[in-house]
Amino acid sequence: MAFVSQFIRTEITDSADQTLGKLVDFIAELNEDKFPPIVALVLREAKTKTLRLIPTEYIANLDRGEIDLTTLASKLKSYAPHKNDLWLYRDVLDKQIVDLEGTRVVRVNDLRFSMVNGRLRVLGIDVSTRGVLRRVGLDRLKLFNFLKPRFIDWEKVRIVGNALQLSTLAADLVELHPADLANIVEDLNPDQSEKIMQSLDSETVAKVFEELEPHFKHSALKNLDQRKLSTVLSQVPTDELVDYLKSLTVRERRKILTKITSSKKKTVQQFLGYENDTAGGLLSTEFVKGSRDWDVSEAREHVRKVSEAHRSINFIYLTDRQDHFVGTVSLRALLLADSKMKLRRIMKRIRGHQIVRVEASLKDIARIMTKYNLSSVAVVDAEQKMLGVITVDDLMRQLVPHA
Repeated sequence: MAFVSQFIRTEITDSADQTLGKLVDFIAELNEDKFPPIVALVLREAKTKTLRLIPTEYIANLDRGEIDLTTLASKLKSYAPHKNDLWLYRDVLDKQIVDLEGTRVVRVNDLRFSMVNGRLRVLGIDVSTRGVLRRVGLDRLKLFNFLKPRFIDWEKVRIVGNALQLSTLAADLVELHPADLANIVEDLNPDQSEKIMQSLDSETVAKVFEELEPHFKHSALKNLDQRKLSTVLSQVPTDELVDYLKSLTVRERRKILTKITSSKKKTVQQFLGYENDTAGGLLSTEFVKGSRDWDVSEAREHVRKVSEAHRSINFIYLTDRQDHFVGTVSLRALLLADSKMKLRRIMKRIRGHQIVRVEASLKDIARIMTKYNLSSVAVVDAEQKMLGVITVDDLMRQLVPHA
């Protein structure tokens, strides 16, 4: 088992046993291989102190104490740099890397490599304390035997600061849950976070934005280009956008409002007037709305169309022809009912005491949801028109804010 740190400053000699200098880095080639090949040694020449790149094909012996080459120094051909080169010591060691499997950001304390199929290849990274001790020569002390190396395979990590892997990283990160992706963005340094947010598509940025801690949200948006910013804001749920705007100064709020469509801006400005501990301040606009005059097949088709825009769908909230809220249909009822049956036949009628007005207090919301064992409750205005829903997790977030 070999590590990059064990070979840095190792003397390199040619076939005549002449010392050429000391190793300062390895160059790996980023390609489609699971484990990238190490294609060159970076040598600092003893006499000139300049860097020289030597192809690994000249290696005769690779030992921790000495690296021997197969030919004379005068016959060595230099390695020609490529755009997909990665300098392991300079570009990777001590850098933050995204661990896709663990959905976290880790620091690279060392890199492991070995001979695989006749070529030196990078196998993975060591993120353990043992990796740090190895670099200062203390890992062999019995005192530290209880510390074990902790490796992550190379194929499961992505380098944030490397342009070659950024597009690949973005494609991989889109597959993660937005909450996990938000944690990664928060753990990276500002420059790396910015690179990731800019590389993601607008829909993913909007989902990540919802999951970010308040103090990260502003920096996540400020460096987006104006077109992408407008697209992202259009996809952020109104209630999430309102909560964010409330945390800004008046000047910052006005700047963000100029990037929102006029129809959404009107709703946002309305909700900005509600206090945080009222139904208006807590409600979510992320719900599925339908007409009680639909038949079951129409409702099912509507759910199919809008499903990707929602994390989960448990109910369809139904209105009459005047847009008054009248009841709900559960997804279970929708699946079991005859496709030609009207929703008014299978809906659960909601009485006035099972909904909350937009000005309702936190205490009133909790009382109604507890009394009627509701996982969500509809929020209506004075005309009984539906504005949104409050879910039990929205309520708990207010009751236990530090959980």
